[in-house]
Amino acid sequence: MNTTALQSTQLADARISFLGKTYGMLALCIAAGSIGAWLSMGMAFPYEHPFMMLFIMMGGIFAVQAVRHMPGINFAALIAFGGITGMAIAPLVSMVAAKSPMLVTQAFMTTAVAFVSLTAYTFISRRDFSFLKGFVWTGLIAMIVLGLSNYFFFASPMLQLTLSGVGVLLFSAFILYDTSSILRDYPNNEYIAAALTLYLDVFLLFQHILSLFGILGDE
Repeated sequence: MNTTALQSTQLADARISFLGKTYGMLALCIAAGSIGAWLSMGMAFPYEHPFMMLFIMMGGIFAVQAVRHMPGINFAALIAFGGITGMAIAPLVSMVAAKSPMLVTQAFMTTAVAFVSLTAYTFISRRDFSFLKGFVWTGLIAMIVLGLSNYFFFASPMLQLTLSGVGVLLFSAFILYDTSSILRDYPNNEYIAAALTLYLDVFLLFQHILSLFGILGDE
C-alpha cells in the first residue's frame, strides 16, 4: 500500500471512529434523558419552576461545551445534561401519560423513526443541507417569541397546536442541517459537541411531537 492510500485509509478510519463516538454518546445521552424523566415523574420542582429548569438546561449546554475536550469529564457532563433534560420534560410526559400512556410511547417511537429516517437520508444522499441555516435559525427565533407570547399573553390552544406542528417540522429540518454539518464540518475531536447538537435536536423534536399528541388527544 502506497503512502497516499495509507493516509486515505487512516483518514477514513478516523472519520468512522468520530461518527461512532458521536452516535454512541448520543444514544447514552438519550438513555440518560429517559431515565431522568422517569425518575422525575411526580417531583415538584420541575412543575413549579419551569423557567428555572430552562435556565439550568441553558447553563448545562454551555458547561458541556466548556469541558468537551476533557476526557471523562466531558462524558459525565453530557450524561448529566441528558438527565437534566429528562427532569425538565417530566411534567409534559406526566400530563400526556395521564391521558394515555400509549401517547408517550407513540411520541417516542415517532421521534425515533423520524430521526433514523432523516439521518439515513442525509448519509445516503450526501446532500449538503447548509442552505437550511437561515430557515432553521429564523424559525427557532420566531418559535421562541411566539411561544413566550402565547405563554404569557394569549394562552391560545390553537396557537399552541400550531406551534407544536411547526416545531416538528422545524426540528426535523434541524436534524438534516446539523447532521450534514457534522458530516462535513466537525473536526474528529468534536464528538461531544456533535452528540450534544444532535441530542438537542432529538429532545426538542420529541417535546413537540409529545405536545402535539397530547393536544390532539384532547379532541
